[in-house]
Amino acid sequence: MPNSALAQEFQGGIVIANNSSGSMKIVQAPLPDSVILPLQQRIGDEAVALVAVGDEVLTGQLIAETTDYFCTPIHATISGIISAIDKQIIPHKSGLKSNCISIKSDGKDEWISLNQQHKNFLQSPPEKLIDAIQAAGIVGLGGGGFPTHAKLKNLTNCQTIIINGTECEPGIMCDDALMQNHPLEVISGVEILLHICAASRAIIAIEDDKPAAFSALQKCNKNQQISIVKIPTKYTSGAEKLLIKSLLNIEIPSGSFASDEGIICQNVATVKAISDAIIEGKPLVSRVVTVTGSGVAIPQNYEVRLGAKFADIIAASKPNNLPHNLRMGGLMMGLDVENIGLPIGKISNCIFVNNAEKKPAEQPCIRCGQCNLVCPVGLLPQQLFWWSKHKNTEKAMDYNLPDCIECRCCDFVCPSHIPLAQHFVAAKELNYQQTQQQYKTAIAKKRFEFRQFRLERNAAERAEMMAKKRAELQKKMANDKSQKAKIAKALERVKTKKDENNSNI
Repeated sequence: MPNSALAQEFQGGIVIANNSSGSMKIVQAPLPDSVILPLQQRIGDEAVALVAVGDEVLTGQLIAETTDYFCTPIHATISGIISAIDKQIIPHKSGLKSNCISIKSDGKDEWISLNQQHKNFLQSPPEKLIDAIQAAGIVGLGGGGFPTHAKLKNLTNCQTIIINGTECEPGIMCDDALMQNHPLEVISGVEILLHICAASRAIIAIEDDKPAAFSALQKCNKNQQISIVKIPTKYTSGAEKLLIKSLLNIEIPSGSFASDEGIICQNVATVKAISDAIIEGKPLVSRVVTVTGSGVAIPQNYEVRLGAKFADIIAASKPNNLPHNLRMGGLMMGLDVENIGLPIGKISNCIFVNNAEKKPAEQPCIRCGQCNLVCPVGLLPQQLFWWSKHKNTEKAMDYNLPDCIECRCCDFVCPSHIPLAQHFVAAKELNYQQTQQQYKTAIAKKRFEFRQFRLERNAAERAEMMAKKRAELQKKMANDKSQKAKIAKALERVKTKKDENNSNI
């Protein structure tokens, strides 16, 4: 693929005007007074704390870990003192509390000694580099949060690496800023992945409205295995399967994975973190976060420590005094949050601070079909809505409910303001619950049937055993009767002989 090729446009999706006018600089956020680091990560078991309240820690120090294959360790993101290990609210759709480690800053930001043994990464075995990536706590920073090492381990026959440099939701600027300000680290991270995966090529995909990022990467790229490709700026061009289709014209079937076709995808911020971990020996303790929205005067990108509060960077963007709606992630697929005291996590790529507006009232479906036209994965949202609304998950599954990527394109174009994706998420959850219940019922049925079989088998075995015992007893009794007769006869003979002897006297 040529270095400046333009990928083909996918069917469906929507074009949303990007009204953000923020700077592409990355501002170093002030060192937070304290951080909150959740022990429950996006995937896998809860990590176990390796520290106690009152312990002193350094930046980059390992403070929690787990043996779960899908988990990554947790590191101190500032130096200071462990002030608490308790349950706190974190940014999650459940709204529940999670066990967290809180660190109070000492203001020094003293780091551990960094291990740079893999600086010459071409001399390191791939498995050692994967271990180093896991030890650095790296996950997918584009919003998915899937552990990077888990994607790389046991990978076979990898032909193509795709680096996702898209930001198809309007307003988010962090990856664009990262590519403009750290192009060398991005290219270095891609080269590390090429060495790990033994792939023949890597493609960095950038939307065509980011010419500065495209130019910066082109100038730094000296590797013939790496191509930089423009893709049309259209939501949801960054979805993995759509991106693969646009770049390679390869269709990933429902239920299959990109790795099945020899392809692996990584976010551009994840690649930069890989470079930092392998070249510099730095664990993942910070990320670039965009703060934007109608409620702030200065949309900006901040390099901020993980665990810092939303308030720490929102204040720097000069929010107005009006009531706000807060949202983490994209306006389309993000998560509404209640307050600015929540901690920034590894998947917190953007914080929208918008002036509060009244949502339009939901109205009945007029069956206009607009939702069908914009679905990027070719579903029929109108039909899915009908079956989901009536909780008929069997029919919804017939219309490929699991393939819905919850992009909310259908919501965006719906003239009746129906939260279609919300119904689909609820239907997925209901189907999961029903499937689990069916599984439990099937297991219970098997257990009941086996118990009945066991009871019947035990009864039959007991009856057979009792019959055998009765037969043995009857035989014994018959033998005893015969023995008694013999004894009686013997006694009779003795008596007779004795009587004869007495008569002879």
